[in-house]
Order: sequence, then structure tokens, then C-alpha cells
Amino acid sequence: MTDEQVKQEFAKVIFNAKVVAGLFFLVLAPNIVITIKELDGILGLTKDIWFNAALASFVIYGGFTFLYWKCPKCKKFPGRGWFRKNCNNCGVELT
Repeated sequence: MTDEQVKQEFAKVIFNAKVVAGLFFLVLAPNIVITIKELDGILGLTKDIWFNAALASFVIYGGFTFLYWKCPKCKKFPGRGWFRKNCNNCGVELT
């Protein structure tokens, strides 16, 4: 795998991580509003439904991190952070 291919593959991983994180925060926001404003629900959905949706999206994000947050070259956890420059394991340049 060339350095350019590694960078392209890791860019896909980063994009997918941002999509999954965005989903989590999109579902988490109504929970925060419900808690602060002491509402029974938003958009016709109860606070229990919003909480369960946020919990499910958190599990999805955790699963994504565990299964797909890997260096394209060594297939190991490259380290934390979306702005990672190099893999902590093999040292390949990721961005």
C-alpha cells in the first residue's frame, strides 16, 4: 500500500467517524434541551425515547471506534484524535 493510498483510506475513516459522531450529537442535543428545560419530550417523542436513541447512537459510535478506527497500513489502533498525523504503531503518515 502506497503512502497516498494510506492517506486516502484514513481520510475515509475520518469522514465516517465524523458522520457517526454527528449522528450521536444530533440525537444527544434534544436530550440536553429536555433536561435543561424540564420538558416531557420534543417533536412528539418522549424523553425516554430520546434517551434510548442517544444511548443507541453512543453504542454505534463506540462500535465504530472499536471496529473501524484502525491504521490502513498496520490495521491497529493509530491513536486518538481526528487530526492525527502519524500512526502510533507503525509510524506511517496518515494525513
